[in-house]
Amino acid sequence: MFICQVIASRGNGGLEKHIRDLSSCLVAQGHRVLVIADVKFLMTLPDGIEKQSLNMRMSRRNPWLLLQLYLKLRLYKFDVIHAHADKAANMLWSIKVLLNTPIVATVHNIKSQFKLYQRFAHVICVSRHLATLVNTPGAEVIYNGIQKTHIKQLDLKAQYHLPDNKPVICAVGRLVPAKGFDVLLQAIDGLDVSLIIAGEGPQSAELKNSIAHMQANTHVILIGHYERPLDLMCSADGVVISSRREGFSYVFNEALICGANILSTNVPVANEVLPSALIVPINDVTMLRQKLIALLQAPSYWDELMKDVQQFAQKEMTLAQMTKKTINLYQRMQ
Repeated sequence: MFICQVIASRGNGGLEKHIRDLSSCLVAQGHRVLVIADVKFLMTLPDGIEKQSLNMRMSRRNPWLLLQLYLKLRLYKFDVIHAHADKAANMLWSIKVLLNTPIVATVHNIKSQFKLYQRFAHVICVSRHLATLVNTPGAEVIYNGIQKTHIKQLDLKAQYHLPDNKPVICAVGRLVPAKGFDVLLQAIDGLDVSLIIAGEGPQSAELKNSIAHMQANTHVILIGHYERPLDLMCSADGVVISSRREGFSYVFNEALICGANILSTNVPVANEVLPSALIVPINDVTMLRQKLIALLQAPSYWDELMKDVQQFAQKEMTLAQMTKKTINLYQRMQ
């Protein structure tokens, strides 16, 4: 098949990782892939993936941008056009009447409304919760997948000079309010525990200030961006996801694939996969604290709760399975 992926984002987060991974896997399986995106994103794509650039700084309704998109699409005879996230989906819907190629749109995050996606005959949702919100017969759930690579076990206590007699938990993500790291800090304040937070973002100064005022027996360090987060998560006693909202958490998937124990707030996809004993309400400092204390005191019980979930992840949340299900959908669209 010849597949066109369209993305309007200019960032470098989970959405962009998803398209890089999916496109690379499609090419590896013998399909031809062309990505239409901003040049900033195209520069991150590996060889083997064809590229066409658009200036995605312009508004999704800009006539010049829509014309340029249409002209680039006309240059090729695609079997499928795949739009990722709101702006790309909106742009393609605006010119859909001029195209004869089947289009699928992927919903990557929770939005205030989903009328746009309800217009498409084919929609991929990265969680069951999103599929419920989209609420259209064409919605299909395909979990984002990751490739399990070689994982290196680390001695976190030695590497970061943490106390030998305290468990180490970690949290990974962009330092923004949506990730709820402020709630996590409140929940562990005063506990005999060490916390490593890996990530960068605008909330860094605020979190550092909160850490400076925490009780002395609780150790917290911000380590910034960490190149191999799976090594970090598999080496900790547990991974905590304290998010206020998520469309699909790559951190959750990575923690599962590397075999880490997880405690999460009630956000997708964790609340679709983890047992209820490992889910706490969003923004509930008391419940997060109580649950974390209980799990750290009974690590074998935490291990047991994770067994079935980790087996599920090895089958359903891998890059290979995601690619297989996406190809299956593409074929059914022909």
